[in-house]
Amino acid sequence: MGFIQYIVNNAFIPLLKLSYAMIPNYGVAIIFLTLLIKLIFYPLTYKQFKSMKINQKLQPEVKRLQEKFKDDPQQAHKAVMALWKEHNANPFLGCLPTLIQLPFFFAIFWTIKSPAFAQLLSMPGVNPGLFSFWISNLSLPDKTFILPVVIGIATYFSQKMFMTDPKQAALFMFMPFVMVFICLKMPGGVLIYWATSQVISTAQQFLIMRKHQD
Repeated sequence: MGFIQYIVNNAFIPLLKLSYAMIPNYGVAIIFLTLLIKLIFYPLTYKQFKSMKINQKLQPEVKRLQEKFKDDPQQAHKAVMALWKEHNANPFLGCLPTLIQLPFFFAIFWTIKSPAFAQLLSMPGVNPGLFSFWISNLSLPDKTFILPVVIGIATYFSQKMFMTDPKQAALFMFMPFVMVFICLKMPGGVLIYWATSQVISTAQQFLIMRKHQD
């Protein structure tokens, strides 16, 4: 919690203030902050999606080896590890960038919920939302449900690009609905960050996978 609080006080709040000084809208400031985070982590994101694409292509061979050595799990493990090494693949790299970025998501959440941000929104002449007609207060949920739905759709397409196993696809088919449900009560500021991040990630995923199609 101390690290997250440090990010809130020494990075996110100052960056939001700086962005607001250029464009006086804290909703837009959150979008700029999201773009900055995605830019900083792009090298890791590139490696993540590239690794996931390679692992996706190797899945048929992995299954073949597992079937071949089904009576010898240790040999099957060695064969699969040798296959990954041959193709310079790392199945664990797919999760690493997400885990690294997770504290920043929590930091955004606590930034929006923090007394410091509430004080910024309550200052005279400050619009506490994105627009007066939509997300009029960044600390309140999106009553139009637009952003939760956007997050759900982005989650669906992100999964669809990697799900080649029908059983795996069936297991995760409810995930977009779960994401929508989770987002219904989230503060609008958090949803702006999450939706922007999801849309950018899905676009990056599509472009990187297309680049490494062969």
